Amino acid sequence: FPHMSVVENVSYGLKMINAPKEEYIQKSFETLKLVGLENYENRMPSELSGGQQQRVAVARAIVLEPKVLLFDEPLSNLDAKLRRQVREDIRELQQELGVTTIYVTHDQEEALAISDKVIVMNNAVIAQEGRPKDLYNNPKTTFVANFIGDANIVKARIETRNENNYDINFGGIQMKISSNIDLKDSVSIALRPETIEIIKEKTNNCMAAKIINASYVGSCYQYVVSSSVGELFIVSNE
Repeated sequence: FPHMSVVENVSYGLKMINAPKEEYIQKSFETLKLVGLENYENRMPSELSGGQQQRVAVARAIVLEPKVLLFDEPLSNLDAKLRRQVREDIRELQQELGVTTIYVTHDQEEALAISDKVIVMNNAVIAQEGRPKDLYNNPKTTFVANFIGDANIVKARIETRNENNYDINFGGIQMKISSNIDLKDSVSIALRPETIEIIKEKTNNCMAAKIINASYVGSCYQYVVSSSVGELFIVSNE
């Protein structure tokens, strides 16, 4: 509430459930200390940064000691650096409190960084659920592959099979994969940009490609190349 001070905002929920004044004042100050705002109790929301306002919002929720916390796109209005810092604060706070937390976001990096378990929804239906690493490395559908990180979706041909093990070929590259699903003669595979290596000299099990775009983004280089299986997006340190 913009017309209330920080401590008034935090104590509002306790007042609504008729908590004794001494109790809601004490709990409000304890909660502000927990979120790192112990010296901001008399400030107005307009005097706070975006990250501090988010901490006040978190304090308002946890002061009531809920069994479940729900965050709905809480960091969407923050810049990238501040968003990363606040999400780390939320994760640390959640671990400290041990509260079951549901975190709704369209930011796949947030979903991977903050979660023990990720549920990907597609048209109000669960597309896949599991640990962040499992969803990233083993997406069940092209939708999940594209939603959780960048992915190059290419067609591949199954050449041999032995129970759940398959030898596949795409663009002349041979690869072994395992799947619990009975695969047909052709499949779609997701290649993560960071798993593709650019080399200058031809070797075994490689394909020719032409670089059509290259960008330096600070921490890495990003390439778009044209190949026999279509355009591929590649992330490389060189």
